[in-house]
Amino acid sequence: MSPRTERTHAAWRAALDELEALVAEADASLPAGDADTATVPTPPRRWTPPTGLGPLPQDLATRASSLAERQRGVIGRLEAARAAVLQHLGAVRTVEASHEPSRPVYLDATG
Repeated sequence: MSPRTERTHAAWRAALDELEALVAEADASLPAGDADTATVPTPPRRWTPPTGLGPLPQDLATRASSLAERQRGVIGRLEAARAAVLQHLGAVRTVEASHEPSRPVYLDATG
């Protein structure tokens, strides 16, 4: 392998490593099953696409494709968690707007 080809492969491997780490962090911030059990995640790290990588080497195509599929799965789970939070927020706002401050209010979040 030529030095230029090796540099290209190394740069692509580093980019894929970073993306895999970011996807793993996003995935770990999500609840294992029920969106109601989510914890407050740390703010996500921003990813800046590297420049000058050139075309993806053929031998890394399967890895890149698998990573893209995993990203789509995590994005779907993030969207579902976001929708659940918005639903809960709407319920809380309804209760806050309708209760008398001097009386306790209980919210049945499961029923």
